Amino acid sequence: MSAFLFSANSVFPVFLLIGVGWLLRKQGMLPQNVVGAINSIAFNVAFPALLFREMAQATITQVFHPLFVIYGVGGTILTFALTWLGATLFIKDKAAIGAFVQGSFRGNYAIMGLMLITNILGHTGKGVLLTAFAIPAYNILSVALLTFHSRRPQSGSTRKAAVSIMRNPLIIGILLGLPFSLFHIPLFTCTGTKLVATTVRYLADLANPLAMLAIGASISSRTMLKGLPKILAATAIKLVVSPLIFVGAAYLFRDTLGFSGEDLLALFVLFGVPTAVASYIMASKMDADADLAAGILLLTSLLSVFTITFGIYLFKSSGLI
Repeated sequence: MSAFLFSANSVFPVFLLIGVGWLLRKQGMLPQNVVGAINSIAFNVAFPALLFREMAQATITQVFHPLFVIYGVGGTILTFALTWLGATLFIKDKAAIGAFVQGSFRGNYAIMGLMLITNILGHTGKGVLLTAFAIPAYNILSVALLTFHSRRPQSGSTRKAAVSIMRNPLIIGILLGLPFSLFHIPLFTCTGTKLVATTVRYLADLANPLAMLAIGASISSRTMLKGLPKILAATAIKLVVSPLIFVGAAYLFRDTLGFSGEDLLALFVLFGVPTAVASYIMASKMDADADLAAGILLLTSLLSVFTITFGIYLFKSSGLI
């Protein structure tokens, strides 16, 4: 029961904020032009600040485990590639392909993931490594995907597409934070930089609440039902298929790979957390199917209460943690 309550307390606030956004729209306090402005602020300011903060505070070199990183990031890239291939075969709408693939592979690891690991183990362990490498991978892959699969896909040469990717605010946030992590620059612990650090924290803390309010204000039951088959398929991939394949394989070959029970838990969280809130913001700002992205986010968040709770129960009952 405690595992269920823990998961519920981690996920249900997402629904409450989305519900607030929906109510605000119904009351006329969040018209469409305001929602567009919120999305712009989240995409261009708040989420870059969040990714900068997470990257700058990641202690990459202290707990570095190359095989663990390769497995986690490699599994993420493989999920992305296979889902993209399948989506191009079965989905005709390019804008839907971008939202579907992103919702299927991109998890809310930086926020919910590390919080889950810390609350279960009392520390992040090697889980913080996945923040330093998987989060940049999420964003680079998502930007590349949506550059080519949106209502206004990037035309021209591969070089132009690469420039578009590197100019993305989320990628810039990651790149700016990387030196602080690699060279252990104490931006967030040094008294002399408290002014800058506090400002970054304030902006970063806006990211998820802004995005969830915008999602709630954008919800349309008609469009959600229209995209239900794709929402269900993406949810199954995100919460069931990926964790079963990659965590199952890691468990079977844990001795060969040198993975502990805590490492397996971090991988389960990486592959099993619901779709990231940023996926909706990116879909909205890069002209992908934002309604589909919102639907996937909602359903994965709801059902993850049960899938994560069951997974934690298996870890505890088997003595892995």
